Amino acid sequence: MRFIFRVAVVTGGNRGIGLEICRQLAANGVMVVLTARDEKKGAEAVKTLGAHGLSHVVFHQLEVGNQSSTARLADFIREKYGKLDILVVPLFLFQCHYV
Repeated sequence: MRFIFRVAVVTGGNRGIGLEICRQLAANGVMVVLTARDEKKGAEAVKTLGAHGLSHVVFHQLEVGNQSSTARLADFIREKYGKLDILVVPLFLFQCHYV
């Protein structure tokens, strides 16, 4: 099997920085697997990107802290693409307390 494109997974890709990372990667020819906990929100994000001409984006549900969820994603990537080139896990600091 010969691969002619790069494959990326973006966790939390349905909004904010994650969504922008998906947009940038797809605009540069990368096949993007956009992941989110909420299937409806993830599918809407893929639809929004597609409406902007970015067709190299697919959705896969992912609960990062759930081992069976991450295993399903790994199986999906292995079966559909055979490889993973880029993994993006945006980290956000929601609240900061100073003493």
